[in-house]
Amino acid sequence: MNNTDQKPKKILLVEDDQNISKALSIRLKHRGYETTVAADATTAVETAVKFQPDLALLDISLPAGNGFTVAERIQALLPKATPLIFLTASKQPGLREKAQELGAEAFFQKPYEAEDVLGAIQIALAGPTVSAEPAVYVI
Repeated sequence: MNNTDQKPKKILLVEDDQNISKALSIRLKHRGYETTVAADATTAVETAVKFQPDLALLDISLPAGNGFTVAERIQALLPKATPLIFLTASKQPGLREKAQELGAEAFFQKPYEAEDVLGAIQIALAGPTVSAEPAVYVI
């Protein structure tokens, strides 16, 4: 995916389920991305400031906060807009709409197909598209 003269794109994976974070991290690294994982909201914000990710993949339900708060803090603290993709197991109404309000590139409900998430990441990192509507997936 990445040319040898380009740095790999950096992805911050914010997920408290170790099985999910490990599986996604392996898939992302296999695709040529540099990843770092944060398991709670506080660590996620600190890691984002240090790591300066090109994209943040955020679980919504997290210890010490939630993915929406993390997204707002990341957008406020990082020097450039960071594409956001949300993941959740919650069936709570209004989550997709909140993700859209925060400018999410995509939204996935667990369980999801990893290939769909990887495809959304690739599209989000490719840059702005012609469409004004965010690509929101509900799986």
